[in-house]
Amino acid sequence: MSAEGIRIAAAIVATVGLAMMLAPAPLATWARLPDRGRRLAGLATLLIGWVVMAGTLVPDSLTDRLSSPAGLAVGVLGVLLALAVLLALGRVVAMRPWTWFLLLGLALPVRIPLSVGGDDANLLLPLYAVIVLGLAVLWWMERADTRERIWPTTPLDLPLMLFVGFTLVSIAWSSDSSEGAVKATFFWIPFVLLYLVVVAIWREGRALRTLALTTLAMSVPVAVLAIGEYAAREVLWNHRLMQNNVYSRFFRVNSIFYDPNILGRYLALALLIAVAVAWMRRDSGRVLLACGAVAAIDAAALVLTFSRSSALMLMAGLLVMALRMFGWRKTLLTAVIMAVVGTGVAVATSSQVRSALTSTERLDRVSEGRFDLVGGGVDIFLEHPVAGGGLGSFATDYSASLSTKERGRTRVVISHNAPVTILSEEGAVGFALFIWLCVIAVLVGIRATRDRDEDVGVPGATMLGGLIGIFVHALLYSALFEDPYTWVLAAGLAALVVAMPATRPGGDPRGSDPHDAIAEPGA
Repeated sequence: MSAEGIRIAAAIVATVGLAMMLAPAPLATWARLPDRGRRLAGLATLLIGWVVMAGTLVPDSLTDRLSSPAGLAVGVLGVLLALAVLLALGRVVAMRPWTWFLLLGLALPVRIPLSVGGDDANLLLPLYAVIVLGLAVLWWMERADTRERIWPTTPLDLPLMLFVGFTLVSIAWSSDSSEGAVKATFFWIPFVLLYLVVVAIWREGRALRTLALTTLAMSVPVAVLAIGEYAAREVLWNHRLMQNNVYSRFFRVNSIFYDPNILGRYLALALLIAVAVAWMRRDSGRVLLACGAVAAIDAAALVLTFSRSSALMLMAGLLVMALRMFGWRKTLLTAVIMAVVGTGVAVATSSQVRSALTSTERLDRVSEGRFDLVGGGVDIFLEHPVAGGGLGSFATDYSASLSTKERGRTRVVISHNAPVTILSEEGAVGFALFIWLCVIAVLVGIRATRDRDEDVGVPGATMLGGLIGIFVHALLYSALFEDPYTWVLAAGLAALVVAMPATRPGGDPRGSDPHDAIAEPGA
């Protein structure tokens, strides 16, 4: 079988596994297994699909080594040893699940620069190790306690299953199945596993406290490194950024990240967490002082990224949090006043702002060609309106649509708008599933946000603000589902809603349907 055929088979296997894990019980009678057994079988099937998909990306040099008897024996021995170590570590961590969330918080922002097949890549290798460890932890917890809490059912299950499943299967008609396999191997499959583990052990792992404190602690050295880069006028990893800084009016920093925009996204999320912690512990002077110091350092580094999309993300997240903390009347009135005053001052004092607002050519130039990329994505959708061009096809199809002259002067062929990428690669079917997933995620977030208990409502607002902020960022940068924070925040919101009791004190009924949040009175 060809590599492309193996990728298609692996995508189908992974999709079947995902369906076995997430399908609601009434829709899963086809599996003919008890609920717990069905989910475990689904997890095993999903892992098989992941391994087979990853196998299609192994370089020929490595497969040649493994083809010999000695190489095969060494490979099998290495796998068995790794599994033994993994199970041993999993048992230790399962006794204190909060340590897994500590490792998760440390691993989420870390990317290791590697050269794969002659191409530079920045892989989340520590995160992949933590995800696999999480599966081992989940296995040990399942052995110790078979109650339903290990496998909670959430309102996101069905839309997530259908959207991710359709995305994986679209490799079958992708014009670049190799790129589709890369996305499935390094993003879609491992991150849906991350989502499942986070939801399953959220309550046992003191996840909120652990992730919040770890992110704040990690953000300080990351921000200090960025400030140091600006002072030394040197950056790490990214040679293209180094060249751009030579000719640009702005010196942009990237710290441990490859791209300044991803650094900005991380710092914006850390700032949202700092605000939430300060609000919840506003009676403690030491906590307020510590949060203020962290916010000052992170904000200084955020400015040095010169990332407009990250600034918009921070504003969107703060808006969502302010709605929970101050009410919608005060928040919207303040937001409107700030928007009107800020826009008026910018238009009055800057000719470049006036030019960008009145000239589409200038606006396209300021956006670094993003309008062309969006227009190209829409054109690709019109060519494949129903099911799209398939996972990973955008760059290939967009390049094919350019003339030789246009291809020579076009620096970027990767979409910088996540919804447009989904529209072009997954068509109307995939885009409809994407909208459904987004709507349910927001409704779940609203349900958590409007809980009268501040220990639930404020963290819910923070996670919803972070999730909406990442979406806003992805409108200008993309990397929505390629960002592990998207999946962790969505899982956290789902876990909060699942943990909420059906009836609050005082007789306030709370069902499990996130649509109930719309009819509830404001806090």
